[in-house]
Amino acid sequence: MCAQSLKMNAEFEIDELPILANADVVVIGAGPAGSSAAATAAAGGVSVLMLDKKEQIGLPVQCAEYVPLSLAAEVPVPADCIAQRVEGFVTYIHREQVAQTRAPGYILNRDVFDRYLAERAVQSGVKLFTKARAVAVTDQGVLINKQGKLSVVKAGIIIGSEGPKSVVAQAIHCPPQILAYAKQITVKLRKRAQWAQIYFSPSIPGGYAWLFPKNDLANVGVSIDLSLGGSVATALAEFQQYLFKEGVISEEVIRTTGGAIPIGGPRLRMQQKNIMLVGDAAGHTHPISGEGIFPAIVAGKIAGSLAVDSIRTGDINVLTQYPRQYLIRFGEFIQRGFKRKVEYNTNWEKTDFSVLVRKTWFAFPEYFET
Repeated sequence: MCAQSLKMNAEFEIDELPILANADVVVIGAGPAGSSAAATAAAGGVSVLMLDKKEQIGLPVQCAEYVPLSLAAEVPVPADCIAQRVEGFVTYIHREQVAQTRAPGYILNRDVFDRYLAERAVQSGVKLFTKARAVAVTDQGVLINKQGKLSVVKAGIIIGSEGPKSVVAQAIHCPPQILAYAKQITVKLRKRAQWAQIYFSPSIPGGYAWLFPKNDLANVGVSIDLSLGGSVATALAEFQQYLFKEGVISEEVIRTTGGAIPIGGPRLRMQQKNIMLVGDAAGHTHPISGEGIFPAIVAGKIAGSLAVDSIRTGDINVLTQYPRQYLIRFGEFIQRGFKRKVEYNTNWEKTDFSVLVRKTWFAFPEYFET
């Protein structure tokens, strides 16, 4: 919703609302991308305000929680943020093991990790407002609803990091993203595991199922591209029952979560005027795997650094470097993934399923062929 339409449809004028705060940089959303952007900008000496609609940062958890070890090169990962280390992942097609890929990583305690990143930002000088929902965005600032009261936050630069249905993205007229939908449960493991597990099946169109071990627990979930049919709830129930019958997991469900995952590649418009998008708001997730934490943190750092340069020089055009810098880092990785995603969807009903998976999943050499 743009500011003009808001003024036309509401009973008040934005200019009549109280100003809650002013900041050089306002970051909307305190996930990994937003906290990284905010911390980087504050460390550069500019004033930063970060807003999040949640009462408690990191909850509810909507993530499978796997990250590569290389994340530690971008941001420290304290021990209490790590549930366990995994050696890589085992890939199954039709429930038959077909590959074992060494890719060391961490299974996070994502809620602890998100709170750590937000606290790190606050320690860098960021002012954090929770229970503050962005309602609309203009070039001059953000209209927010904080505990039922409307007010305005004035901003020099605005960074949107509030997920795939970003209000900031709507403000710069970005079209809706292509989304997959995921559902996940946390259950008890019968036996601890050192490898993550990935399962492909025709009953999970455009996605996959996973088991990510967390010591005595595991995240068990599925994601589906609903444009290809299928049911997330049905697929998860079938996968859960299979793992239970195989003696892998216990029947009791400790936690259930889910959400939307951008799978259409980076937005064509990640920056406009004094506005930048990072993380899921910008489509910074791999179109096949859905991996997003690592690129979100890197994108946040890039956006935060450019915000500092822009404020210091008084040149808003500095921000136009943002999409290019992101694509230099992740362009080939994401573009190949998007190409394989298109190939998967196009050949979904035309190609043998096992052949299709081998061409579109990076555990196999076929994925890397031109």
